[in-house]
Amino acid sequence: MKSINHRFITLALAGVLGIGVGGQALAATPDFKAYDSNGDGKISLEEYQAQGGQAQAFHEGDTNRDNSLSQDEFVKTLAINDRTKAGKYADDAWITAKVKTMLLKDEGVKGLDVNVETHKGTVQLAGWVNNPMQIAQAEKIARSVEGVTGVRNDLQVKH
Repeated sequence: MKSINHRFITLALAGVLGIGVGGQALAATPDFKAYDSNGDGKISLEEYQAQGGQAQAFHEGDTNRDNSLSQDEFVKTLAINDRTKAGKYADDAWITAKVKTMLLKDEGVKGLDVNVETHKGTVQLAGWVNNPMQIAQAEKIARSVEGVTGVRNDLQVKH
């Protein structure tokens, strides 16, 4: 009997914890009314963008093409917006990996202490190199990677 009671308590506890986590997830979802600033029961592009939403997500989520979001369209639009943001982070990670790989392959800068970070397509190079030509070569490599929109070159020559 102890075994059954123990299992029942464990299942009950798991259920309560599941409800708590689910409730937190629902609480984290933005409120339709918070976006619907004029209270007309629909969300315009301007209202959506005022809350940080992206126009592309708005247009994809507006399935009936009435230039406003119903509650159902709003939920879909939030998912599209989140997916778009996640894709941008993945692009930055890909750019960083590609730049690092190309730097390692290049005989002129291979093995140097060059750190690479990418944010919204802008690559930041930092660290130490042996001469000014290596600074220029590292920047040239970074600029050659597809998706790079800019390079901030903070490389310095070792003294």
